Amino acid sequence: MKKKFILTVAFLSISLFAQQMWAMPFCPVRDKKENVKTDASSAKVETWEFYSTVETPSSEELAALVSNHKLGKKVAFLYDSFKDTYVVKEEVVPGDPTRRTVIRKPEIYNAVRTIEKELNRQVRKDLLPQDKAEQEFTGVLKVALAAIDSDTESFETALQENKKDVSHLLGVFRRVSLKSIY
Repeated sequence: MKKKFILTVAFLSISLFAQQMWAMPFCPVRDKKENVKTDASSAKVETWEFYSTVETPSSEELAALVSNHKLGKKVAFLYDSFKDTYVVKEEVVPGDPTRRTVIRKPEIYNAVRTIEKELNRQVRKDLLPQDKAEQEFTGVLKVALAAIDSDTESFETALQENKKDVSHLLGVFRRVSLKSIY
């Protein structure tokens, strides 16, 4: 009885595999692109608009700042705000002292961290002046802080698509326009 069962299962699996192999040449290939030309004018560049609540820190706030950043005091102030906003520690169970770390909007968080690492590397190797890197990263942090309470699904998708190339990530952040609510 066992032999009949094993032979039946083997026969059915081989026949299903053979049917799939026979049907493969007749299936249309969806990923195949033939004679497709992309026109730069037809490609629409997506832009986003977020409302910003970030104000420029005063000199007293910068002087009182304890933390330090490689790109300057202003970046340190904004980066501390970024970490406080995006990284949330919450209790696993009420009354239990253990806490778990939750990152809000991880695509944006990871993109900012990737850009920070790349800008620090470029400054360290003298490929980019520190003031230019500070200006770039300040803009990125302002966009990230403005995006925390907005509907950012398409923005996060664009970041996810370009996560391997830092220059494209910076391009995505540059396409965001910020409107101050003050």
